[in-house]
Amino acid sequence: MQAKTYSGGRPFGQGIQQARLEDAALLDLLAGYKRRVAGNYRPLPSTDIEQLSAGRMWVSTKLDGELWFLVRQQGDLLLTNAKGEVIAGDVPVLAQAQHLAEGTVIAGELHARVDGRRARVGDLAFAMGRDDGGGADAVLFSAFDLLRDHSGEPETAYEQRLASLSQIIPGGSHLSVVATELLHTAADVRSRFDTRVLSGEQEGLIVRLDNGIIHKLKPSVSIDAAVIGFTTKVDQPDLVRSILLGLLREDGAMVLLGACGNLGSAQERQALRLQLAPLTLASQVRHASDSGGLYTFVRPELVAEVVVTDLQGELSDGREPTSPVLTLAPEGWQSAGMAASPRLLHPVLSRLRTDKAVNVQDVRFAQVQAYLAATAQAAPAAELPQSTLLRRAVWTKEAKGQTAVRKLLVWKTNKEAVADFPAYVVHWSDFSAGRATPLDREVKPAPDEARAMQIADEMIAANIKKGWNPV
Repeated sequence: MQAKTYSGGRPFGQGIQQARLEDAALLDLLAGYKRRVAGNYRPLPSTDIEQLSAGRMWVSTKLDGELWFLVRQQGDLLLTNAKGEVIAGDVPVLAQAQHLAEGTVIAGELHARVDGRRARVGDLAFAMGRDDGGGADAVLFSAFDLLRDHSGEPETAYEQRLASLSQIIPGGSHLSVVATELLHTAADVRSRFDTRVLSGEQEGLIVRLDNGIIHKLKPSVSIDAAVIGFTTKVDQPDLVRSILLGLLREDGAMVLLGACGNLGSAQERQALRLQLAPLTLASQVRHASDSGGLYTFVRPELVAEVVVTDLQGELSDGREPTSPVLTLAPEGWQSAGMAASPRLLHPVLSRLRTDKAVNVQDVRFAQVQAYLAATAQAAPAAELPQSTLLRRAVWTKEAKGQTAVRKLLVWKTNKEAVADFPAYVVHWSDFSAGRATPLDREVKPAPDEARAMQIADEMIAANIKKGWNPV
């Protein structure tokens, strides 16, 4: 008996949505494409357009939607994303794809039709959430790449894949190929960017080079965020190395947005250190920088304007990025769970906004809300139960006048019913002030307590040798 391509789902116009893809091989193909291609687009600041070398460049509109795939498989015609969520049945966009040959898999942007302005990803979320037929009628699919055709082996060169797409998809009100033109110079790209993107007509441009590199070209984004922590340079403790940024939700909770290490000159870093040092505040939350140093948390009194090339609202494996949520209590920062939050790409500190204050208007989370995937926008952050500490052990070792510390923690998360949380977590930390990266960490999940304790014992055996003394 032929296996089903998908199962389940709820009504969406005359069709269904939120069905689940059952074909594991197909899901692997889609996830692999997302990791290999869509997840590796290179943000290109508009100031660097002139650095593009002359040559063949396929330039298309960057639509503000989500990566989905149009598939004809085992007689079924459907739209699916890399997470395996399926739209199928009698919906307008699929009605225009009935001619697709068996085995065809096409990548494209699922987006919404709106009147009088360009569509945004939030419009797609609204359309998908409607119960009437108007929601299904507003959903469009614009193809931009061919993963597989009826032969199972599409052309390698993008130019030929694009030509094949134009033959497969003649164009319609709901189904089309993304408008693409072949340009040859940076001046041509600059002209298109200025007339289409800076005017607000389009969100951005996608530039595909002959060598396979794909650039995502958008205007820079400016965000006003609260400074909630900082690290200093190991060899220059009077200079700030990076700052930790947060945004306020309407309920007053602070979402940890990310870090910024591009802070300007040594003099500017020193001045920032002088401003932040008096604001130091206790914190129940611990957060480490990419170099391993722990952030010193501060009272949220400074507002920083940060410029980024883009914000990442979805990870390459299809998951939404999440960040810690903090609340400010008299005793300092407290943990309040996790929430969906986009990631900053190439942040640069522009200036400190002395004309703004840390409040829900000036540093509002709504500044970045539109960059989240539709599912993240629709789902409020859940209150998460506290974890339970099952085991804690600490060892120290004296060497060259400094004390090194190694610590083991075993946690029962109490969050196994929540997606992306294991039932148990084993955490190993190794601190030595003399290293280039003082703090090294290792985190391993476990399905049950027995396995967690076994992992803990293995970590101790591998890391605690002669000279380490238990505390």
